[in-house]
Amino acid sequence: MLKQIEQSLEKMAGLSPAKKERMKAILMRYATDEISLDQAYYDLLEDELIPMPQRCTVSAKIPVTEEDEKRLKGKIKALQS
Repeated sequence: MLKQIEQSLEKMAGLSPAKKERMKAILMRYATDEISLDQAYYDLLEDELIPMPQRCTVSAKIPVTEEDEKRLKGKIKALQS
């Protein structure tokens, strides 16, 4: 989940302006602790801003560390500057 969000940040430049703004809005809500990482992920999926994961693969949810979240929030906040 974390990696998928990070990958979407890297590909954000290729999105339409409207999708880019929706994505920024969701990610900023996460970066300012209004919503959880899980909620941000599901909102991005729901708005079709990140691709739906393949159902045929089964994998355990990889735990996200506090440091991982701080790094991601830093990348998101850098979008605003």
